[in-house]
This record gives sequence, structure tokens and C-alpha cells, in this order.
Amino acid sequence: MLGGIKYNDLDVAVLVPGLGPALGISGKSTGNAFCNLTDPMEEALVECTNIHLMYPGFVFGFLHLIRFSKESEVGNIQDASFDERDVPLPAIRRYHEVLLALGGRNTITDPGMRYEAVGLLIYRCAPTGPKIWSAYPPKESPVHFLHFFQRLYDLYDVRFGYPDPDGPNVRKAWRPKGAELPSTFDKETAFSWETRLDG
Repeated sequence: MLGGIKYNDLDVAVLVPGLGPALGISGKSTGNAFCNLTDPMEEALVECTNIHLMYPGFVFGFLHLIRFSKESEVGNIQDASFDERDVPLPAIRRYHEVLLALGGRNTITDPGMRYEAVGLLIYRCAPTGPKIWSAYPPKESPVHFLHFFQRLYDLYDVRFGYPDPDGPNVRKAWRPKGAELPSTFDKETAFSWETRLDG
């Protein structure tokens, strides 16, 4: 997407025909060197400001995946994110506080350097594949993954889902063609959202 200053590659972008970009998600993943978490934070600030300069109504989400690694599981202490009691190390706790300040944009007049939704997801590598570590951040945290997509949906509805059945901004819904969509999503986090089916 072309922002106010430069182009940005977003991981997900939703375009509404006749209106342009409406919603997007930028995702990052960090598996080691957690002392350098300020780098993705700075990149996120620049990206968010750039996009909102061009599209003030754009509903923008930032999702960061961080690997769960105990101090005893890594060769370099800088690559650990949790201690032996499964408590997040100071670098992770500080980053959580930074993410709290990075999100929460509600209206188009709010500062453009803040995202509408910010999510933090901790994952752990297991022999059967990656698993979500649901014990952190706390479920009441605004940046818990549990709240991420619902907040994006809600703000999209406020800004773009006008109740005009004959206009381009009617609330969008999925129209599966000959295939069934799953009925349960994100079982491990108990995330309670459902697909919007048309009809």
C-alpha cells in the first residue's frame, strides 16, 4: 500500500470496491534476541503512521508472535523469553507495556501513530508443531490475542458497515460455494468468534 510517505507491504489488506483500503493486519514474529524488541516497535510506529496519513479511516491491526523459550532451553540468555517458573522475563514484560500504548485508536481523529488493535501471541515449539502459550499475556490484557480480531471487526463495522442494503458499504459476509466452513476457531484460546455467513 502507498502510504503518506512510502510504500508498505502489509500481510493482510481488505479493499472495499469503490472505497479503497479499509482494513489491514501487519504481523511480526520474534524467536530470539529479545533484547532487540525495540526494533519491531519502531518499525510498527513508522508503518502505522505512514498508512494512517494516507487513509485516516483505515482499521489497522498489529499482531506480534513471540517464541516461548526458557533460560535452560537456550544457549544465550538473550534468547530466553521466560524463566524456569514460566514467568516472562523483564524484556517481555516491558514490551507488553509498550504494546499497550501502541494500540487503542478508536476514531479517525485519534493519533495516527496508534493501531486500532494490537495483539501479542506467545507460541511454543513442540514435537507435534507450534502450540499457543495461553498463560501470557493475561486474558484481561487489551493486547491478548483473544481480543484482537473482534476489535478489528467492531471498528470495521463502525467505520464501513453502514446499514445501506443498496450501497457498497453493507456489512460483508462469507458466501461459501459448495464448501462448508469450520464451526470452531481458535480452540486453544477459547476465542469466541463466528464466521459471518450470507443468508
